[in-house]
Amino acid sequence: MFLFTITCKDKIAAKKRAVQTVVSASPEKRPKAPPEQVLDAAAACFMEKGYSGTALDDVARHMGATKGRIYHYFASKSELMHAVRKRAMDINFAAIRPAYESALPPAQKFTEMARAHALNMMEEQAYQKALFDSLHLHITSGKRAGLGAADSALMAEFIADRRAFEDMFRDVLEEGRKAGEFDFETISYTLHTTLTMLNSTIYWYSPRPAETTADRRQIAREIVTMALRALGAGNLENDQRTRQ
Repeated sequence: MFLFTITCKDKIAAKKRAVQTVVSASPEKRPKAPPEQVLDAAAACFMEKGYSGTALDDVARHMGATKGRIYHYFASKSELMHAVRKRAMDINFAAIRPAYESALPPAQKFTEMARAHALNMMEEQAYQKALFDSLHLHITSGKRAGLGAADSALMAEFIADRRAFEDMFRDVLEEGRKAGEFDFETISYTLHTTLTMLNSTIYWYSPRPAETTADRRQIAREIVTMALRALGAGNLENDQRTRQ
């Protein structure tokens, strides 16, 4: 188990170094560069119509611009989709990395990571839905072998980023089990079931009129409480809320 943990940490560190950050953790606090504006428009269109149903003309209309503005930065729709995926993953990494790299005990570290990710799924909904749509197409189309070399390389990069993100949660779950803070049997089942719970708002959440950040944080807290209970650490989230 010790050797596994070290290997996992080394792998995560290597993959994190390979991730090129596109945006900061709080991009709304500064003016957005033109490529980011294109990505925002593309994410919104992909969320509304799906990747297959979105044309570059749709993205251009959403921006109130011409396709030439898109082609100035992205050579094709598939390249634009990859850039949206990449930004979504960069946002996801930025949300959980502070807790992951902290010295908190495993269960508290997981709680902070899970809460940040669950909140991120709602506050960055367009990017997250575009990412999930792309992943779904990759899994269900059965055409990966038929991709061109460039598209295949981009998809492989995305899958590597996704695995590195999952490995950060895997590492903390394993540490928590070793420390006696979590109680589960098979790590792969536990990891994917837990992430499915944290990702669940992608399927049912829609912003309500006059909704606030505090409202979304409450949703995230309740989801994390359910995850902690499933992991055998159900009182931790409530204890933390009492201290806040």
